[in-house]
Amino acid sequence: MAKGVGSRGGWAIGIVFMVCCVTSQDLKGDSRSLADLAGKIDDWLENLHETTSATSVLRRDYNGDYNVEIERVRTEPMVQEMARDVNHLLSDKRKALQKIVQHLEDATANYQWKDELDLNTSHPLLMKYLDPSNDSHEMQMDERLGVPVKYNISGIHVPLEVYEGWLWPNIREHREQDPEILNGLRWSATVDRVFRDNFDADQTLMWQYFGAQTGFMRVYPATTWYVPPNLIDLYDARLRPWYVQGSVPPKDMIILMDRSGSVHGQTFTIMKWAVKTLIDTLGENDFVNVAAFNDTTEWVNNCTYCKANGTEEENEGCHQNLVQASTSNKKLLFRAIDELEDGGIASYSNALEFALKAFKEYSQTKARGEGAQCHKTIMLFSDGGTEWPEEIFKKYKADEDTKDVRVFTYAVGPHPIPTAVLKQMACSTGGQYSVITTRSSVRTKIQDYLQVLARPQALPIAESMITFYQERVTEELTVSLTRPVYNMSDYANTSDLLGVAGIDVPIQSLKNLSPFEALGPNGYTFIINHNGFIVMHPRLSPQLSYLLGPPHVDLLDVEEETNETVFIRKRMANETAGSESVLGKIRIDDSHSVVYSTIQYTWTPITDTTYSLGIVNLRRSYHMIVHNQSGFSVAEQFNTTDTVIAPWPYCRGRQASDSATRVKDFIRDISERRGMCKDLDKNDLAQGLLWSQSWTQELLKQWKKDRWSKEDLIGRVIFTRFGLTRFYPESQRPGALRWQDPWYNPALRRGELSSRIAIIPHALGAFLSAPVKVAKNYEVMAGVVGVNLTASYLHSEFKTMLLRTDWDKNYLLLLVDDGGLIVTSNEEELHGVTLQGMFLGDLNIPLMEHLYNASIYNMEKRVNTQAICKESKTKGTSAGPRSFLIPNPLKLVAGFLIEILSWADYLRYMIFSCVVALMSPSVEAWSEWGMTQIGGQESCVMSQAIYYFGENTRHSAVMHCSNHTAKFWVRRLVKANAILVAIETKPEECGVYSSLPNITPERVTTVKPCAYQARFRRRPSSCLMGNSTDYCSKSSHPAAASFGTVLSVLLVCKIMGSIY
Repeated sequence: MAKGVGSRGGWAIGIVFMVCCVTSQDLKGDSRSLADLAGKIDDWLENLHETTSATSVLRRDYNGDYNVEIERVRTEPMVQEMARDVNHLLSDKRKALQKIVQHLEDATANYQWKDELDLNTSHPLLMKYLDPSNDSHEMQMDERLGVPVKYNISGIHVPLEVYEGWLWPNIREHREQDPEILNGLRWSATVDRVFRDNFDADQTLMWQYFGAQTGFMRVYPATTWYVPPNLIDLYDARLRPWYVQGSVPPKDMIILMDRSGSVHGQTFTIMKWAVKTLIDTLGENDFVNVAAFNDTTEWVNNCTYCKANGTEEENEGCHQNLVQASTSNKKLLFRAIDELEDGGIASYSNALEFALKAFKEYSQTKARGEGAQCHKTIMLFSDGGTEWPEEIFKKYKADEDTKDVRVFTYAVGPHPIPTAVLKQMACSTGGQYSVITTRSSVRTKIQDYLQVLARPQALPIAESMITFYQERVTEELTVSLTRPVYNMSDYANTSDLLGVAGIDVPIQSLKNLSPFEALGPNGYTFIINHNGFIVMHPRLSPQLSYLLGPPHVDLLDVEEETNETVFIRKRMANETAGSESVLGKIRIDDSHSVVYSTIQYTWTPITDTTYSLGIVNLRRSYHMIVHNQSGFSVAEQFNTTDTVIAPWPYCRGRQASDSATRVKDFIRDISERRGMCKDLDKNDLAQGLLWSQSWTQELLKQWKKDRWSKEDLIGRVIFTRFGLTRFYPESQRPGALRWQDPWYNPALRRGELSSRIAIIPHALGAFLSAPVKVAKNYEVMAGVVGVNLTASYLHSEFKTMLLRTDWDKNYLLLLVDDGGLIVTSNEEELHGVTLQGMFLGDLNIPLMEHLYNASIYNMEKRVNTQAICKESKTKGTSAGPRSFLIPNPLKLVAGFLIEILSWADYLRYMIFSCVVALMSPSVEAWSEWGMTQIGGQESCVMSQAIYYFGENTRHSAVMHCSNHTAKFWVRRLVKANAILVAIETKPEECGVYSSLPNITPERVTTVKPCAYQARFRRRPSSCLMGNSTDYCSKSSHPAAASFGTVLSVLLVCKIMGSIY
């Protein structure tokens, strides 16, 4: 019996072995057949492109053409030349800025204060009332700035808190008669002459402006002030990064928030709002953290911190007490602040010892480059108390690490709690005491500390360059050169700091200095600052609104983070020149990447700045130089119906946003020899564009002669390396416009990397392109010709080709690109699902998972920290929801009434509460910190899975479905960016999906509370500390209310009640 069982077991093993052998043989046999078929598909694709594109018209011999040269790209001299050009451009702007500052300071020295001024004598031109459509305003379109302007005068912007036109007439009159404002408008008006002279002398000069400490801002030339639709104008120059960083040295700051039970409700809401507004005034050179206290004190983000005097091993992976005030780090703090809850009893001694001890530990543990190492401040927010922490101050005043710490105190809320101790803390440490009773006074009162820290002991600080911000009129990405302006007069009705003057340098002006054609479509230029944040980069995106602060995008947020790129970033931040070849992935488009072995990075510091310039291109690349291209005779052949040109500086720095206008401008500039086309023979970029026009003319004629059906061929297009695009028919214009810039053109990028056919599948078919090269000593890609084929034509041609081969297998054949998208197949559907343009991982089979595990495909997660998403409704926590709202206009009226009448603090609360109780609910809108929505959109972080070819080029295996198995074979094509997949089909569905992520971008909703960015930076070398002048005498004091004041309160409430 045992023997029989053993015999049956042996037979079973033998049968399984035979089945496995047969399956293995089948896989190998069909794999060889698939390899032969893949070679035939390669030839089919080449022939298909050649037949439909008419590319042969472009091929010619250039060996005898002396007007065309091909040279090796040498990035070292290129980066040095561009760095010199950037330095010269900025140097010219510095000279213009110095003239503005000198004139303003001279004006204050000679000005005689006048008490009797009114609006009729000051004549401010408020920009919000300028209307280009109103002929009486006499505005002209400026080609340089791209908007209608008034050249004869500067425009004025005044913050909402200073005065606003919709206030009741008597209140508005009172605010507009403020002598500080009116005298400031008068003495600064003479700077218009300097503005005009600068603007006329430098054809690249853009916006010039002066932001006054009293609140108004003067902008030249005057133009219409832009306010986001359906929103209130919240712009205040004094809170903008160019103003704060231009007037105040870097700061190490610890914020202490009283979270005791007495702050419950409205006071805690106001406090959260105030703290976030304070944090928003900090820049990338500042370091900050927030702690909340009652009888104990702890950081709002309770992370692991470094040990004082600890070893490297002990402090490995720890967080410093203070973090850089970058945008991403600020958002982490904002989240933690919103989650705070109140309770307990406040202890000032405990809180201050916690903060001072943290400063001491930080000075002993911070790494090189960390910390501001300039001002040290403690910002204490509380509703009041009586505890005087004398022993704490004595202890740490004698300590070398904490003796210079200043304490700024803010009494928050309407409750009449004693605040004398808060004032004494500030006065005894060289800080300042301020009172914040309502939310409407937050933005004004938070600025008080800036005036203290801005006061210099010696000469004014030198101009500072803001990493990045979005310009307020045209919303362009911009850097700003700024310098503080100081009061040189004797009347001294204002603080020593009068304001900040500045000149904008659009990012486009810096980009225009790039060697565009020489770098090719896979090359680009970029600039980073000493913090490693990018100032210019092709992947630096505009923000949602100019009201947002700088995004602080790190170089490693847009470049692949490897050991090599980390090294390059560190060298650039340290202002050292160098060059490095790296293995990396080239980003073709938003969903495709290609591994390339020789990407060249070359960089050098830009003299007299904190910036470093980098150039990226393919190693051992070449570029074209053309000569003797006739001007107008060629330019007049340009036709806006079939031609698009890139937004590159051919003849002028600023290009029109409309492509047809750019073409017309180019024709006019060539014919009239205007701008940079004045000396056309020396303009390589314009020469190349003219050559491209002549080179592609015959191809366009051939396309118009051909008679292709729209059912087969959607359209054709040629992109050239000089930025010229020709297309036919007219319906292809949207696609041509989308890829008009060679630096953002996936077809040109693929064409420079490889001579293969490049396939870009989509739902309606596929775009096939191939490079056309010019050979003369060396070979270089001159352009790419693409054809857009319909899905039905591809499917039909694919099946016809299969019939001409020996392939007789009854398998599903898929042609899939290097991003996992289906190009075409021998079946239009799989179990009712259309295959064209489908992501392989979305099919009802686990094929993509097999290909990933076999290294046919690799996958990476690409994170976009600059994304814009649809708004998400956020529910607040204790005392938190109001932090995401702004008052409607009538609530602001209440705040203005409070400030105007200057009543006692607790009576202010009575007025505010009375008015607010009678008003409609607040409208959810914009906040200072970019945390809420604008027009249904908000800033966010997106993550996307990107698939690209791995190391293996072939594979065969069996995939397991729910009720059966299926064999499949894979072979990568040689002449195209695609693989061929053969799958054994079954009548029933597989029922098993791939577990890999989809290629659809997804919003990142989970954030680690301690995910602070802490990369290498180089600390600014200069620090100009302020003095310890007593500001306490200027602070607000509670005062007893008279009987008449109480009657006024009741009267206001009665009036508001009758209105509602």
